[in-house]
Order: sequence, then C-alpha cells, then structure tokens
Amino acid sequence: MQFPCRNEIPTICPDDHAPLINMEHYFECSNCKRRFPFRDGVVSFLDKPDEFYEGHYGNQTQFLPRSEKALHIWPLWFINGGYVWMVRKHVPAGSTVVELGCAGGVRYFGHRYSMIGCDLSAGGLRLIDFYHQRIQADAAACIPLPDGSADAVVSSYFWEHIHPDLKSGILSECKRILKPGGKLVFLYDVETNNPLIRRYKAQDTDLYKQLFIEGDGHAGYEWPTVNIAHFHSAGFRVLEHRGMEKTLLQSPSVYSKLLRFPGGKKFKYLGQIPSYGFYLWTGLMRTIDTLICPWLPVNWARIDMVIAEKPL
Repeated sequence: MQFPCRNEIPTICPDDHAPLINMEHYFECSNCKRRFPFRDGVVSFLDKPDEFYEGHYGNQTQFLPRSEKALHIWPLWFINGGYVWMVRKHVPAGSTVVELGCAGGVRYFGHRYSMIGCDLSAGGLRLIDFYHQRIQADAAACIPLPDGSADAVVSSYFWEHIHPDLKSGILSECKRILKPGGKLVFLYDVETNNPLIRRYKAQDTDLYKQLFIEGDGHAGYEWPTVNIAHFHSAGFRVLEHRGMEKTLLQSPSVYSKLLRFPGGKKFKYLGQIPSYGFYLWTGLMRTIDTLICPWLPVNWARIDMVIAEKPL
C-alpha cells in the first residue's frame, strides 16, 4: 500500500483561532502569545490531565491488510462493528481525517489517510506514532484546527461519553473544520430497549446505571432517535444509520456486566469467550447485524453507527 500525501495541518489557538507557531518544545499563538506544550509528538491544549481518561483507554486496532484488494481487506468488515470498513467506504484514500477519542488509534487509518488523532489522554496519543498529528484537547471546548481543513471526522465509542448538553457544541466544531461534503462516521453505544438488557435493567435500575453508565463514563447515553436529532439539528445530512446488537446476542462485555445481576450467572462463559471463539462470535454477530437487525425496532439497538455529511 502507498502512503498518502501527508500535508501538515496548522493548529490554531482555541481562544482566538489564530495559527500557532511551532517553537520546538511548545506551540505559541501568533496573536495572543499563549503557549501550548509539545512533548513526544503531542501538542496539549489541556490545562491539566483528565483524571478519568488519562491512561484509561489505550487500545489499538492493529490489523493492516497487505493490499487494498478484496482478498486482503475483507477482515475490515468484522473489526469494531464494521467501523473501519465504513470509514473506508465513505472516505477516499489520502483524505485528511480527524479521529475524536482516538485512544491508541487504528493502524490501517494511519496508512490510508493523513490522520489527526484528538484525545483527552496524552498517554494514549503517544502510542500512535503512525498518525500524522496528535492533539490532546477537549473537543467540547474546541477542536484546534482551521475552518474547512478536514475531509472527515470519525470516532468509535466516543459519543456516548459526551454529556447531551455538550453534543451540539462538538457537532458545531466538527462542521466548522469539515470541508463542504465532508463526512462524519460515528460509532457509539446508546440507551437501549433491547429485550435482554431491558429485563435486567428492570430488575435493578441502580445496578444498570452503575455498570452500563457510570462505570464506563457513559454520560451521553441517549436513545438512537435522540442522537439522530442532534446530527440533524447541527445541519448534517444523515446518509446511513445502522443499529446493531438488537438481539439476545451481545458483545462479551455486556454478558460480563449481566453476571452481576441476579440470575446472570448463566452468562459466565459468554462473558469470557476465548480468542478463537471470539472471532467466530464476532462473525456471527456482524452477520446478524447486517441481515436481521435492520428489520427490528430502532430502540432495540445497543450500538449505533451514523454516517453523515456536511452539505455542499
């Protein structure tokens, strides 16, 4: 695979949007002279580390196909609920792509695109030396990039961590930095009426909140239709909307939580699927998500994927 042309995108001051000057060990605003530390390839726009997220999420998606031929890229369809596959489908190679809440990154993205990783965790950002630029910033405050500088903004399991009051501001920032026709690809957990989860949530609502919301920092759990309304209100055109995990078949992480509920011991083995079984389970779930879930109620989804576009 050929590497994309990697043009440096200038960062901007979150206070006045003036361009920053790289002074080797820090970036300095060309207007107000505010300084932002630059260490290990990461420029930081945070006043202090985030206690919850710093060092908490460093997972990486390592798979890198030998070529872009169908024989080599088909595993992308299985990875992370099809997130990588959908980004590839909607965003051309060589594009400038911003990944919000990037954690340890997606190696394939670093080869296919000119990637800018944005996360609250400096530790996670230091892991992704295969991204072109790395920014430690709170997207709810500012995505410190110029207007119209990105072809796409993507994220996986970021949106459900954002409080509903902050979502419109983040989408406004995404729209600002996107070029006309630029794409959003967001994969995220949602509040769900899935029959399996609904049963246990009714048993112990407080335990559900503890395990599914508070324990994972899911301050932005909302119903699928409510999330879609956020994208429409921000002026995006929704191209695709895919609800996943609408059946009794769930990710192992769900079963590991259900083990804590009365009567949940029967999920012991599903919550600890060995690696060889995990791939078979993932393939089965992706098949069901594709063939069956579109016919089931929208609010039965536990995970949603939205592909949206900034109007021309």
